Amino acid sequence: MSTKAVGLKKGLGAGGKSPSRWLHGFCLATLIATFPLIFLGGLVTSLGAGLSVPDWPNSYGYNMFLFPPSMWVGGILYEHTHRLQGTLVGLLAIFQCVVAWRTESRAWVKWLCTAVLLSVIAQGLIGGFRVTEISLVLAILHGIFAQIVLGTMAVACVVTSKWWRTAPNLSAGGGRPGRMVWLAMGVAGLVVLQLVAGAMMRHKEAGLAIPDLPLAYGRLIPPTDAAGLAAANSMRLATGESAIVKPVTMYKVWLHFSHRVGAVVVTTGVLALAWLTIRRGRGQGAVVYLGWLLIPMITAQVALGLATIYFRKPADIATVHHTLGAILLMTVVVLGVRAGRLFWARSAEVTVHAARAAGAEEGMVTADLSDRGKSKGAKSLVTA
Repeated sequence: MSTKAVGLKKGLGAGGKSPSRWLHGFCLATLIATFPLIFLGGLVTSLGAGLSVPDWPNSYGYNMFLFPPSMWVGGILYEHTHRLQGTLVGLLAIFQCVVAWRTESRAWVKWLCTAVLLSVIAQGLIGGFRVTEISLVLAILHGIFAQIVLGTMAVACVVTSKWWRTAPNLSAGGGRPGRMVWLAMGVAGLVVLQLVAGAMMRHKEAGLAIPDLPLAYGRLIPPTDAAGLAAANSMRLATGESAIVKPVTMYKVWLHFSHRVGAVVVTTGVLALAWLTIRRGRGQGAVVYLGWLLIPMITAQVALGLATIYFRKPADIATVHHTLGAILLMTVVVLGVRAGRLFWARSAEVTVHAARAAGAEEGMVTADLSDRGKSKGAKSLVTA
């Protein structure tokens, strides 16, 4: 094959432009760097260190990057490290966006990467204003929005991957595999609602508003009136445990209970999605293995939730529970996006790109045969 044909083949991608490995690499790097950021954010909340550094964007009057390590003690260590990790994620998101606009041919992918950058900037501003305004509402929003940002980053990783370009189109089969996408979207919505309840519970200090398992103050339903609440607080006081001796309000009790009910609903939805994916995934490992992965993930998440209550909300277990919730959401989103790519009818733009690719490939073959013909003709002339 001629050098020109080889060059054309290497340059061939969706829409006639080669996909950038650099773009996919930056998407992955941004996503991976966000995992410790979410963990550190959860740890800051679990340890009550959110206002350990009371100013922003400086740290006790110092430039954030020149803050003396000798002052990184106690809660300051966790909060300042969280800020530095956020800065790293921001830089990677900037590089990702720049590379997307320089190398990516699909306009919607460019804007998706731009959305990732804007969401990271927004998340940083929410976190900063949470400190300067001492706002609990912003603290809750900061915790919730982080999960959505992570899901958006995961989508960017999927659509810039080699798998996205080579995935077979199985939409002709129709039927139940297509329903997998809708179920994944529904489960993702349920997980987001559960994360919202969890974030509110953490910031409202309602994590131990119901301290017993599996019942609620010895009953299936927690207190619903003042007398029941008074009896519940008497039970808390009688335990003598410092973690639960403090009285609770009806709001905290039912916020906690809603999180427990949500856990049952989410677990049911996740297991249903896993079952449908494994049974109807048509042997496509890109979705089937995610279906299998959901089973141990949701099992571990439930176990961590139970352990958080049983061991009276230790910071490490509570933080892992928080982080795994974000990873669970990301996994469901990735499964849904991949299933959509496999089992949903693709747009006319995709069809046009495929036709262009086929035409370019045919052109390469023609050019290669022509080059070979010219070469043989020249060789015969020399021989003659």
